Amino acid sequence: MSDVISQHLQHLADSRYANATLYERERVLRSVPGDILSIDRKATMDWWESRLTMEDGAPRTASSLSQEASHFRRFFRWAMQQDLIERNPADWLPDIRKSKPGVRPVPEGDLHRLMVDAPDNMRRMIALAAMAGLRSAEIGSAKWSDIDRDNGVLHIELSKGNKGRTVPLSAGLMSYLGEAEEGYIAGKQMTGKAVSQAIGRYMRSKGVDFTAHKLRARYATRFLAATGDLKAAADALGHADLSSIGRYVVADSDTMRRGAEAAGRIG
Repeated sequence: MSDVISQHLQHLADSRYANATLYERERVLRSVPGDILSIDRKATMDWWESRLTMEDGAPRTASSLSQEASHFRRFFRWAMQQDLIERNPADWLPDIRKSKPGVRPVPEGDLHRLMVDAPDNMRRMIALAAMAGLRSAEIGSAKWSDIDRDNGVLHIELSKGNKGRTVPLSAGLMSYLGEAEEGYIAGKQMTGKAVSQAIGRYMRSKGVDFTAHKLRARYATRFLAATGDLKAAADALGHADLSSIGRYVVADSDTMRRGAEAAGRIG
């Protein structure tokens, strides 16, 4: 029989899971020693014990452990559905209690500091994250041709989970993006990790102790403060599926436009 982990990953790929999910799922599953389908209680607990610390001996965060446990559980749930096992070894994993930290979006003053004198490509990347709510991977793949300036929207072909969506662009954001050019808005095609790291390095160089993801959090909080509409915010951030007609609904939605304009102003 071919490698069962590879079979599982192919199933996820056929179901259009994101490449990042496939990578993380394989990373976790390949760390399980021996025949993964024959793992018993002791082997499961020994494996879990090995995951509690990183290679340098530092303890893993509760969030990281929760993600690893989730990958483990989902694989064995699939294995049971395929009649490959009768007992789910994930039942032996302990519960993980995670605290939910408060949202800490990038403050307006810090955002202004980041934008002042920023190189063109960096200014555009930060603007797309903080004023349009794009994920790092979406920023890295966004092209100038994806912008519909007549309707003031950016169409994202593929986002998390391989879902497309349309994002309204405020007048303020458009001014930060500047005149349209050719190719990619970030200057070149970049992976999500590369975008996140580049923004993070720039933020630290400016004394702003936040991650790139907190720019997206800034968009979400501003959007919700202006509209109070959770559904519209979820749509704008890519947390809900949009039908093919959705791109026109987004372009004409007063709520979406109001949220985008609020997030498109600094201060």
